[in-house]
Amino acid sequence: MWKKKWVPILSSVVLAGATFLPVTTDAAVGKKNVQASYNNIKVMYNGVNVPTTIEPFIVNGSTYIPVRMMANVFNKDVVWNGTTYTIDVKDRPDTRVTALQAEVATKDAKIKDLEAKIADLEDEIDDLKDRKSSKDDDVDDRIDDLETDLNDDYGDYEDLEWDISLSGDEDDISVEIAIDFDDYEDEFNDLTKSQLKKLVKEICNNIWDEFEDANIDGEIIDSVEDDLQYEFSGDGDDHDIEFDGSTI
Repeated sequence: MWKKKWVPILSSVVLAGATFLPVTTDAAVGKKNVQASYNNIKVMYNGVNVPTTIEPFIVNGSTYIPVRMMANVFNKDVVWNGTTYTIDVKDRPDTRVTALQAEVATKDAKIKDLEAKIADLEDEIDDLKDRKSSKDDDVDDRIDDLETDLNDDYGDYEDLEWDISLSGDEDDISVEIAIDFDDYEDEFNDLTKSQLKKLVKEICNNIWDEFEDANIDGEIIDSVEDDLQYEFSGDGDDHDIEFDGSTI
């Protein structure tokens, strides 16, 4: 059942006290009686009833609700200026936004700190790579120099012509002792195992003088046919040498 009542109001004050009303720049100032209809009007926001101490009403087909009530819903402040007859609606400071901004700032600071640490670690990695590369180059140079020395010292062992090649690193070194069977097959076959063991032992000891802990794997081959004649190995821990299946 609709309830109607006559409400005498100042049209310029109704807006300030409780309601949204249409406003025009040329609105007249004065008093007039309006017929307001009440029918237990409810205001819902996202399905939830919005409580109000002033019941909404209808005038001439328009529904009027309190400004302050809706301002609270949308987190606004409402100020009535009685001198200028002005309703001032302002945003309220949102503590949640402030808290989130502070949290974002904290996380940004942590991210920057982590980025700085990552940059430092990347620089350290690059430095280590440079050092390793420099060290590898140094090891390669030492192996090349050692190979040259071994050929100078043993390249004419027992008046035969030997070609000694080294490869690997400071931990594991491979040795190839090659002889040309087209020129020295008979002379090679005339060598005793003791003579070959002596050659292998001296080469291994020279390697350990430069790379004390290196494990050695080696072979003696015919350079013409690339045929394997003997195999040998040296243990970098105890410097034991195995030649053709037996310890020297």
